[in-house]
Amino acid sequence: MQIAALAIVAALVLAFRAVQFALLTREVQWGYDFSFYWTAGRRLLDGQAIYSAAQLAGPYAPQGQDGFLYPPPFAALVTPLAALFPDADSANWVWSILGATILVASVLAVWRSERLGERFPLLAGGGRWLLVAAAFAFPPVIGELVLGNVHLVLLGLLTLAWLGIRRGDERGEWIAGLAIGVAALIKVFPAALLLWFVLTRRWRAAAGVIVGAAVLTIATLPITGVEPWLQYPTVLANLSAPADTRDTLAPTVWLASAIGFSTARILVTVAGVAILGWTARRETARSFAIAVVVSVLIAPALYHHYLALLVLPFLLGLSAGVPLPWLAVSYLLMWGGEQAAFGDAAWIVNRGLPTAGVLVLLIGLLVGRTEPHRAKEPAVVAGTA
Repeated sequence: MQIAALAIVAALVLAFRAVQFALLTREVQWGYDFSFYWTAGRRLLDGQAIYSAAQLAGPYAPQGQDGFLYPPPFAALVTPLAALFPDADSANWVWSILGATILVASVLAVWRSERLGERFPLLAGGGRWLLVAAAFAFPPVIGELVLGNVHLVLLGLLTLAWLGIRRGDERGEWIAGLAIGVAALIKVFPAALLLWFVLTRRWRAAAGVIVGAAVLTIATLPITGVEPWLQYPTVLANLSAPADTRDTLAPTVWLASAIGFSTARILVTVAGVAILGWTARRETARSFAIAVVVSVLIAPALYHHYLALLVLPFLLGLSAGVPLPWLAVSYLLMWGGEQAAFGDAAWIVNRGLPTAGVLVLLIGLLVGRTEPHRAKEPAVVAGTA
């Protein structure tokens, strides 16, 4: 009866999400973020600059600007789509399908590696699809699929990193490091996992981050050329506070109005590093999940759909024995979104509740109990990495 009830609820929510997705494909949001990636890829193919003069001239807001925000290799990785499709809207269908496929594969891989079906009867056998349904019902995931950002790709890479760590051998550490190295050259904040590798004394994984980043850089250099690499440090240093904070969840932005953006950015980063240091020696699944959440929170630009990346910490929290109420409350708080009908109070639902949801997840991972029978972590099922 429990499975039947959950299946009915999941079917209803997924039907709503499907309608929502279909409607949004006709709106301005469709492929909005991906259009910047497609444009950067197209400019590389045409021999043009991917970073704008405004980005190189001084501080700029990471919103509505004509330029690329990410490291050059990612632009090179998008060039096949820029070459094959005449515009970003059509290319975003492929990008969205890729993201959905990665999401399903990631959820099922963690379900298998953590033996969640054995530990939770509701998730046994076909019950694993309830986790997949919960992932697709998560509003940030729909936002990612519509806008075409990179976080489902990052979810796949971070999941691969976790599966490598879960192997518990030399090869696994190298896999983990290489995955994070690639992730850091798609979007910078996953580089925080390098610190986690160092703090947990996974030296091969730490070396793998450097090797992965170096290999991807060299492999894409014939496409990007050297000039974007000479420009990117300036582009990164000039990145300033968002001009429009209606949708921003970053702790840095919340604090910036009181202590200034630069000071807030330093304070949040130091707090994140302190949390990583404090929790590095804890049970591995919990510690890795905390590292992922911290890496997201220290990013100075954080929007609701970025939270799709937290699918992995939710699953690892479930594996680590974090009490279900912590996970459920966090999950539901992150369902907030644009609610213009609330007028001046719309920020409570749009920003306040999702931010609170991330913090609840982090606190649950920090203070939630660890299951007694988790003293010895099970080995990875063959083939999951």
